[in-house]
Formats: sequence, C-alpha cells, structure tokens
Amino acid sequence: MRQAWLLVTLLLLNGCTTVLYATYEVTTDQRTFETQHLDTGIAGTIKARLLESDVKGTGWIEVYCRRGVVVLTGVVEHGSPVEREALTVARHVEGVKRVETFFVPSRPSLLSDYAIKLKVNARVVADWDLRLSQISMSVLAGNVVLVGVVDREDKAKKMLAHARATGGVVAVKSFIQVAAPAP
Repeated sequence: MRQAWLLVTLLLLNGCTTVLYATYEVTTDQRTFETQHLDTGIAGTIKARLLESDVKGTGWIEVYCRRGVVVLTGVVEHGSPVEREALTVARHVEGVKRVETFFVPSRPSLLSDYAIKLKVNARVVADWDLRLSQISMSVLAGNVVLVGVVDREDKAKKMLAHARATGGVVAVKSFIQVAAPAP
C-alpha cells in the first residue's frame, strides 16, 4: 500500500513539475503569447506535412519557428529531393516569413552530438544572465545550431560564446533573434 501511495505521489509531482516548467518557458519567452502560439502552429504544421510526405527522409528533419522565421536542420544531402521537399513544404505554410536551413550530409556520431548538446546546455544554465528556455539547439556532426529570441544582443553573443567554448564543437550557426521584451 505504501508503494502505491509513493507511486501516486511521484506521478502527481511529475505532472506539477511539467506544468511549472511549461509555465516558466511561456513566461520567460521574449515573444508574446500570441506569437508563441503562431510559431508553435507553424512548426507543427510543417512537421506534420514532412511526416506525411511521400519523399523518404523528410520526417527526420527538425523544425524550429521563431517569429515566423523557420529553421530546418538535419542530415540531408545538398540538392537532394529531401531538401527540395522540405523547403517547398515550409515555404507554403501560412505565416512563414523566411526559411533557413542547416543540413549536413552525414552524422558520424549521434552520441557525440548529444554529449555536446548537454555540455552547451550546462554552460548556458550556469550563466545566470541567460535562460535556456529562450533557445532551441540542434547539434549535427559537431555543428551547433542555435534558434531563439533574446531581449539583448549581449545575451545572443554570450550564448554563441558558450557554444564555441564547448569541447567537440566544430562550428556554431546562430539563428538567434534580438527583440524587445514582450509586454
């Protein structure tokens, strides 16, 4: 009986922490709630259409959207049908202002990329001036891709510096936008 209560308590706590984290992300975002909602819808629509596509390989592409700017990342050959399909799909979704890509032809080690992501995250979390919730990150073959919205240029520069200073990073590509704080 005691184990059942412990399990119920843990499930409730997990639900509470999930709600708290989601609330934290929404309230610390530099975009208005409406813009966050629109961006989430745009990214979701693109991802759904890529998953539904008849072109094999489009479902593995990561999709980010900040203030109508879409960033597509993944392991995709330059000029391939996958690249063409992803660009076509993204450009034809309502609300998309611009589409950017960061594709690599191969990924030698998913594990190494994941370790790099954890190290960059740790550096950003340790910097009390930055909020990890304001950026999304993709790591492909040692290349760090940052997507987000911050309220000051110096924060964008600090995030880039943290990524560049991380062991194993080959290069850093930033799609971080600087915007005034949301009202």
